[in-house]
Amino acid sequence: MASEVFTVLVVCTGNLNRSALGAALLDRWAGWYLPTAIAGQVRVTSAGLGAPVGRPMRTRTRVIAEALGADGADHRATQISDEAIRSADLVLAASREQVDKVLGLVPATVRTTFTIREAGRIAEGLDGAPAPDSIEELRARVTALAEHREPPAAGGGTDDIVDPQGKDEDAYITMARQEVPALAHLATVLFGMPPGEVAAYEAAVEAAAYDFDGDSEGEGHGAPSAASERPRGRREA
Repeated sequence: MASEVFTVLVVCTGNLNRSALGAALLDRWAGWYLPTAIAGQVRVTSAGLGAPVGRPMRTRTRVIAEALGADGADHRATQISDEAIRSADLVLAASREQVDKVLGLVPATVRTTFTIREAGRIAEGLDGAPAPDSIEELRARVTALAEHREPPAAGGGTDDIVDPQGKDEDAYITMARQEVPALAHLATVLFGMPPGEVAAYEAAVEAAAYDFDGDSEGEGHGAPSAASERPRGRREA
């Protein structure tokens, strides 16, 4: 019997930046765009293939998340497990290599495991749809993504999201520009995000209006400041 909960698992290396940001945004968007009854049955999680367990989201990534309307305050890095992969209805990885590692752990998830950018690219090519009204319909939309998948390009480089860990502010901005539009396009298929709001998120990450002043990346702490502009979610309009 299928579970009554639809689970999304977002994966990267340390679960401090790319997967943490992805999970924070998808969780917020599920709450905004799905009918209340369905939103209560959706669980968005994240994990790292080599996570420093218990560490918080990196400060610059948290600034980006909050600028886009999400909340990373309670995030703590989690190590991936076979069970987490098996129980997920959709697995999203930050790179092609990470997809391969996930499939090495649980090969049976090949039809539900994608890179973030691959899933976003497929979703962008599909017709938009209203928010689903059941968990079964959510699972059917994941099946549609798999049915429209194309073989990965040689090298798979265009599917990878830069890992900003240990890098400068520009790397964090690049991460957001590579990741957020893909997630937003995916949210049109999964959650019924309106196309106009996808465009708003794309514009927001291109503007890169983040206030990184006073961050303390060396310690992994510090109070993030919101960006000067952020897209208005449906619940805020």
